[in-house]
Amino acid sequence: ILVNDSPFAGREGKFVTARHVRERLIRETRGNVSLAVKDTESSGAFEVNARGEMQIAVLVEQMRREGFEVMVSRPEVIFQRNENGSLLEPIETLYAEVPNDNLGDVLQAIAGRKGEVVSMDHHATRVSVEAIIPTRGLIGFESDLVNLTRGEGIMSHIFREYAPFKGELEGRNRGVMVSMEAGTSKAYSLNNIQARGKLFIGPQEEIYAGMIIGENARPEDLPVNPCKAKNLTNMRSQGDGKGIQLEAPLKMTLERAIEYIGADEYVEVTPKSLRLRKRVLDANARKRAANAVAA
Repeated sequence: ILVNDSPFAGREGKFVTARHVRERLIRETRGNVSLAVKDTESSGAFEVNARGEMQIAVLVEQMRREGFEVMVSRPEVIFQRNENGSLLEPIETLYAEVPNDNLGDVLQAIAGRKGEVVSMDHHATRVSVEAIIPTRGLIGFESDLVNLTRGEGIMSHIFREYAPFKGELEGRNRGVMVSMEAGTSKAYSLNNIQARGKLFIGPQEEIYAGMIIGENARPEDLPVNPCKAKNLTNMRSQGDGKGIQLEAPLKMTLERAIEYIGADEYVEVTPKSLRLRKRVLDANARKRAANAVAA
């Protein structure tokens, strides 16, 4: 959890400084024994250990309603090392109940997250699945299950053990659309952008450079300009008279947003707004950082 440093910082919240955020987190640990808060090397950034992304989301939602502005990074599991120095990660037992028609898609999703199916029990129209899966693989799985089963899937999970590291997991298979400019979103530009993916914003919303405004249909990130207005001329064009029809934007809950973001992204949380953004807002600095990591 970090201090909000976006261009819109301080507009909606009452408590925005590192001192306010730290005092609030420390106060939470006094009454909640399942939370641990540590200072980091970066000023204004605090490491919060909890029992899952749901608990993090509940804490941030409470802070948000109290008037705090913060940023949240993607949650990571807590690894351990055994006596031999090898890396161990938490493993959980997953119980899912899905419709027969969606069983193949759900099993494929479990396999893609390094899960191993232990048993399947077929009922009249549904299948109960038990699997062993890394805790890393469960981050964001509930949202995938809801989408794959059209809201009919049910799941629960419980900690099993620490086991040897199972290797890297595939990240989000789609990129995001990142705003290149600051301003107010225009329906004209959003109409052109929505053909490239799914929008997270609607028209007449304030935007800043580096803010994520939608999901790209392709794996790479796409820079876009949602603030571009239609040029007014005295010449007629073939498109004149055609109305703009925008699809309803996807509005994420706080928990869904925390699960969705990548390692180089933040969720900006204020009392009135939820925004997704890149850690590095400047496009050129982002590209240089990506090249440095690749090298």
